[in-house]
Amino acid sequence: MATLNETREKIELKDLIEFDQEKRVRKKLFQSQKVVSELVCYEPGQHTVLHVHPKQDEIFYIIEGHGVILFEDEEQTVAERDMVFVPAGVKHGFRTDEDSRLVVLFSKGPGVPPHGRD
Repeated sequence: MATLNETREKIELKDLIEFDQEKRVRKKLFQSQKVVSELVCYEPGQHTVLHVHPKQDEIFYIIEGHGVILFEDEEQTVAERDMVFVPAGVKHGFRTDEDSRLVVLFSKGPGVPPHGRD
C-alpha cells in the first residue's frame, strides 16, 4: 500500500535528480488521495512506453533537457521549462533525444484511493 502524505512537506528537487545508464530513474515525491507527484530522470535514448490513465489527468513540467512526448497519432517536442497537460484517457509516453538527458516533474490526479477502495 502507498504511504500518503498528510502534512506539508518541502522537497529540494535538485537533490533528487539521479541518472542510471540501464533504465530511467523514477521517484515518488508526494501522494495523497487527490494528487500524485513524481520525478523521472532519463539518460539519452531512454523512454517511457505509450500508456493510458483512464481516470487521471496529468501535468508534465520539463526541468532539464529535451525530448519528445509521444501520443498515438503524433509526437511533440519538449524542452526545458515546457509544460504539457494530458487529459485522462489519452495514451502517451516520453522519449529523450539521443544527445540529451531529460528530467520531468509530473503530477496527476485524482491520486491514491483510500485503503480498500479503487
